[in-house]
Amino acid sequence: MTYLDQPEKIASHNWTSSKILMRAIIKSQGDFSLILARCNCRNLREGIVQQLQEHSPVEITELVLDHSVNTLYTTISEELGNEQPSVVMVSSLESVSSLDQLLVATNQVREEFRNFACPVVLWVTDEVLKKLIRLVPDFENWATSVEFAGAVAESARAFELEAA
Repeated sequence: MTYLDQPEKIASHNWTSSKILMRAIIKSQGDFSLILARCNCRNLREGIVQQLQEHSPVEITELVLDHSVNTLYTTISEELGNEQPSVVMVSSLESVSSLDQLLVATNQVREEFRNFACPVVLWVTDEVLKKLIRLVPDFENWATSVEFAGAVAESARAFELEAA
């Protein structure tokens, strides 16, 4: 992205990305789909998730991963129990201690993800995305990607103003 020093353009880009993400979520209702939401700024990600939760026509179930998790599918399944959410948003992959192992385990059971009758949004950083591409390209190939920019602190504030 060439306009990282221009908060208005970043906010506009992020607003467009949030609309694309919401359309993908709504379009996938009742079916599994994997969506990678790429964002390197935790505060921006949290702000976007909050805005989506406030304005979404569907309920968003958020799962923040603990650094000690070893498997993604089992963690999501256990967290959901018998619930059938409209969408699951998973964040903090970047903080998982054994991320490589988690990703390899995820790829080994990737077909099981089809048991989720909803879209699964994985919030990823550039580093997590690189590992996905390198370690589990089959899983990554399933995904639709949406990119958010967050190099400037003002972008979160500008995003909130534009969303209002």
